[in-house]
Amino acid sequence: MYKVLARKYRPQTFEEVCGQKEVVEVLKKAIEIKKIAHAYLFSGPRGVGKTTIARIFAKCLNCINGPISVPCNKCDNCLEITNSSSFDVLEIDGASNRGIEEIRNIRENVNLLPSKSRFKIYIIDEVHMLTSEAFNALLKTLEEPPSYIKFFFATTSPEKIPPTIISRCQRFNLKPLKIDDVKKKIFEICEKENIEIEERAIDEIYYFCEGSLRDAISLLEQVSIFSEGKIKYDDVRNLLGFPEAESIENLLKNIRKKNYIESIVDLHTLISEGKDIVLILEGMIRKINDLIKTKLGFEMNELNSEFYKIYKDIEMEKIFEGINNIIEYKDRIRREREPILMCEILILKLIQVWGKETIETRILENDKEKSETIFDIVEKSKEVVEEEKKYKEFNWDAILKEIKQAKPTLEAALREGKVEKIDGENIYISFDKKFSFHKSMIEKPQNKLKIEKIIFEYTGKNYKIIPVLNKNSESILENPEVKKIIEFFNGEIINMEE
Repeated sequence: MYKVLARKYRPQTFEEVCGQKEVVEVLKKAIEIKKIAHAYLFSGPRGVGKTTIARIFAKCLNCINGPISVPCNKCDNCLEITNSSSFDVLEIDGASNRGIEEIRNIRENVNLLPSKSRFKIYIIDEVHMLTSEAFNALLKTLEEPPSYIKFFFATTSPEKIPPTIISRCQRFNLKPLKIDDVKKKIFEICEKENIEIEERAIDEIYYFCEGSLRDAISLLEQVSIFSEGKIKYDDVRNLLGFPEAESIENLLKNIRKKNYIESIVDLHTLISEGKDIVLILEGMIRKINDLIKTKLGFEMNELNSEFYKIYKDIEMEKIFEGINNIIEYKDRIRREREPILMCEILILKLIQVWGKETIETRILENDKEKSETIFDIVEKSKEVVEEEKKYKEFNWDAILKEIKQAKPTLEAALREGKVEKIDGENIYISFDKKFSFHKSMIEKPQNKLKIEKIIFEYTGKNYKIIPVLNKNSESILENPEVKKIIEFFNGEIINMEE
């Protein structure tokens, strides 16, 4: 059975753990001198080894030869922990088990002796996700646990854990892995898996994964499937959607030249090509980082570039100020509802920090007849964003195809109308009077709801359908002959819904 690389090469001993030497040494020492606390908290970014270290620690304590700093990985206890099937080492996901009931179950079970191991160990991942009530219940257990109970907590957000919980744990802060540690591990895996890869490609994987080994291995596996033969630097960039270096340089050059409009055009060009905004900002940071290295004499490859010539006379203090702005907005953009607008405002700030002349002067020079302020430009940017959103979210022909798959008669009725306008969340669909029957079919509550549901699934917005008649054409229902027939037979126009 195929096993993904991240699981296949997950460390099974402390010696195999990558880049967390200090933490590992302290835990090994605690085992050797038999000073093992009842609760441990492992904090740090994702993918740096928190739960891996917790599992290895659990094996060290419950190995048939233990407590020992190097588990045998052959006894039933070790194998069951490795396979997450041990009755005495229980892993709990704090993100999905947030309620007090789950913690109460732990409190009840801690009074039961381990089934066959030395210790009963609870590994709670993302412990910061527990509710306040759950933390309070857990606190009572942490105060006076039985000697055979151990708690291993892992978290990416230790600041969200109550101080009363932290104070009862031995805390270990795991750091993002250094590039040399990750490269060494990736090369080892590539050698075992017969994967050829360029060193620059590994650098790109490392920077994208921000020091997470687990993410780096997963990305290696993905790009190895994507690439034909040797994994190249360009393969990784193409797969990840990184913008071209030339495009980033052009954007930064226009920022330096105080060309606000050109900078915005550069940004929107990259976005229209499908480039992620966060990766655009990451590309800017890395390009400026290369500039800093060149200015400090660490690298010479930028020395003769046009980009370096434009930026070489900028003060280091201003460079750092601009980078801080990019990092701040990169963080904010992940949470904001208007990422494009936020990025436009960032460009405005960078022009103010890095440009060679005042932006007000540049605007007036570009068009002296216009007296646009910075705020006018930002407001226009908002309008551009809103128009782009409408264009990207709403495609009536595509929506009709979705409706046709669900119910062809509804799609046929809608085809006889046309989208007159979209006002907020209201979609006005006009019908000529001769198609009033089709309008009435759309107006039926069950049909209207079905259409709106399909539109929501396609656009993610709660649009309301409002059918209206075009008053400039004649309805078949108003035809005198048709009226006579209906009255004579005491009848009505039926629909073709089914």
